[in-house]
Amino acid sequence: MDESISHDNGLITLKHVALKINPNWVAADREFERFQTPLEEYYDRDYGVAFETPVAFLERLLHYDDVRDQYLLRHLCTFLVCFGGMIAIYQLAARRFQDWRIGLLAAAWLVLSPRLFAESFYNDKDAVFMALFAIATNTGIRLLLRPTIGRVFWHALACAITIDVRIMGVLLPLATIATLGWRGVRKEVTWTQIAMIGLAYSILMSGLIVLFWPYLWPSPLDNFLAAFEKMSSFRWTGTVLYRGELEPAVDLPWHYVPVWIGITTPILYLITGLLGIALVVYEIIRQHWRLWANEYQLQDVFFLGLCIGPLVAVVVLHSVLYDGWRQLYFVYPTFLLLAVRGWVALQQWWPNWAIWSKLLRGMTVVCLLATAIQMIYDHPFQNVYFNALVGPNVIERFEVDYWGLGYKQDLAYIATHDPHPKITVYCPGPTPAPTARMMLPDEQRERITLVDNLESADYFITDYRGHPESYPYHEVYQIRADGRRIHSVFQLKMRW
Repeated sequence: MDESISHDNGLITLKHVALKINPNWVAADREFERFQTPLEEYYDRDYGVAFETPVAFLERLLHYDDVRDQYLLRHLCTFLVCFGGMIAIYQLAARRFQDWRIGLLAAAWLVLSPRLFAESFYNDKDAVFMALFAIATNTGIRLLLRPTIGRVFWHALACAITIDVRIMGVLLPLATIATLGWRGVRKEVTWTQIAMIGLAYSILMSGLIVLFWPYLWPSPLDNFLAAFEKMSSFRWTGTVLYRGELEPAVDLPWHYVPVWIGITTPILYLITGLLGIALVVYEIIRQHWRLWANEYQLQDVFFLGLCIGPLVAVVVLHSVLYDGWRQLYFVYPTFLLLAVRGWVALQQWWPNWAIWSKLLRGMTVVCLLATAIQMIYDHPFQNVYFNALVGPNVIERFEVDYWGLGYKQDLAYIATHDPHPKITVYCPGPTPAPTARMMLPDEQRERITLVDNLESADYFITDYRGHPESYPYHEVYQIRADGRRIHSVFQLKMRW
C-alpha cells in the first residue's frame, strides 16, 4: 500500500544529495525528471530515509527503469535487512542463555511468526525498522556488558541508522544511557569510564544521524525536533475496523494494541512471553529495585524496558495507530526474547521429573509445525494470520489485507481468464492496484486499464477495507487465507 510513497521518498532525497555532488548524473537520468519539488518543500520530507535512499541509489546505479524490476529490488533489500534482524535475535538469545540452541529457537520463533514472515519481504517501514531495532539492541547489549570504544562505534552506527529509518529509534540510546548510568550508580562501571563512553557515544551518534538524514542538514536540531513532533502526533485521520466498529485512528480505545498483539501472535509465544515478563518483574522486585543481580538479569531488564515501555507510552500518550499494531512491531524481538526466557523457565520447572523436559519440547515442536503448516497453506498471505483467540467472523470485525497484497493476484486472474484486448477495472481507493498492475507481465498490464468509477468498469476488485459488508455483484473470483475471504473480484458486465 505504501511502497510507491516510500520509493518516491528515497528518490527525492537521492536527487537532493546528488545535485550537490554530481548534478550531471541527475541530468542524465530521466527517472529524476518527475521529481521537481525540492526536498525542503516536499510533504514527506521529515520521513527517515536511511533505508530508502541507499535502495534508490542502487536502483539508479543498476538502471532499473521498469517498475517491476524496481520493486523486486526493493523487496530483496527489505528481506536482506530483515534477515540481518533475525541473526541479531539469534545472537541476543545465544548470548543471554549461553546456548546456541536457544539462539536458534528464538530465531525460529521470529521466522515462524506468520505476519512478520510475510511482511519481511515487502514492509520497508515497520519490518525494516524492527530488524534494525533488533540489530541496535544487539550492539547495545554488547556495549553495556563490555564497554569499549570499538563497541561504542558500532552501537552509535546502528542507533543512527535505526533512528534515520524511524525516529522512535531514539528509545534505544535513551535505554542505553540509562542502563549505563545505573551501572555507574551500582559501581559496576567507573564514572570516568561512563563519562568517556557516554560523550563519545553521544557525539558520534549525533553526527551519524545528521549525516544519514539529508533533511537535517540545513538545521539539525530544529529539523530533528520538528520531525519528532510530527511523528509523535502522526498526521493520519482515517478510520480502522476494530471489533466490528469503524473507529477513528485519533481516538482508539486503550486496549487496541494489546488486543491486536493477542490475536495475531502464535499462542505459544503469548503464553511463554507473559510468563517471561512476569518472571523478570518478579526478579526486579526480589532485588528490592536494584534491578539486577548479574549480567543475565541486566539483559532481561533491558529487554523488558524496550518491550513494555513503548506499549505503555502509546496508551498513555494516546498515539495514532492504524493497520493493526505494525507501528509497534519493533517491540516484537524483545518480546520473543522474554518469551524464550519463559520457555527456558518452564523447561527447568520440574527438574525431578525427567519426562517433563521432553514433553515440553514435544509440545513446542507440535506448535511450531502447526504454525509452519498454516504458513505454507496461506502463502503468500500470512500477513492476514490470526490465532484461535480472534473468534468468528474475523473479516467483519478486524482489518484484513490492509497492505493490499492480493491486488496483483486479482488482476492476474482477470487478465488470464478474460481474453479481450482491453479490460477496465475499478478499485476504490486508497489502493495499490496501479503498482500491482505494473508488476504483471507486459502483455497483461497493457490490456488492463484502471478506471475511477464503477460505471466504466468491466470488473470491480475489493479487499473489503472500510467496507466489510458483502457486495451485490457477480463474484467470479476470491482470495482466501486460513479459510477466510480476503479479496473478491466481481464481474460487472457480460463479456462475450
